[in-house]
Amino acid sequence: MSLTVRYGLLAGLGVCCWMLLEHAFGFHSTRFIAGEYSGYFASLISFAALYLMLKKRQQMAIDGQLPLGPSVLAGISASVVAALIVYGFILLYNQLLNPGWIDAALEWKVGQWRAQGTSESVIREQILAFRAVNSPRGLLISIGAGMPVMGAIFAYGITLLLRHSAEPRTPSTG
Repeated sequence: MSLTVRYGLLAGLGVCCWMLLEHAFGFHSTRFIAGEYSGYFASLISFAALYLMLKKRQQMAIDGQLPLGPSVLAGISASVVAALIVYGFILLYNQLLNPGWIDAALEWKVGQWRAQGTSESVIREQILAFRAVNSPRGLLISIGAGMPVMGAIFAYGITLLLRHSAEPRTPSTG
């Protein structure tokens, strides 16, 4: 199995496990305020998987160098693998594991918006947007495009970091 697939699986399964923990902690049912921020941890899981993958690619390189283009492409590819897993899991989560969470989250959000004095027309627009983002098509767009773009950005930064901190190896020292 290629490094790209292996670390894409790691990232995707890691994000899914984190979502199950969020569910167990009630972040999608009773502790919405924590749920508003806990999703950012999923980005750290993806970042860590990409870091490990690129570090491994650097270690496997004969000269210890990490070329930028292929590294970014590997980050995108691993993120596509992760996105497929996360997309499938979220569809199952929304349909089978916690089908009422979207309504419960909207009830909480509408209460917040009304407390802030948001107009009813804006609230209706927000509700429609939230439902659209969490629909199968909206998830496909946000996850299917979002994770690979995030993977490209992360891989670019990680590659520059690893290239900067790498000590060049020669066959005699390596």
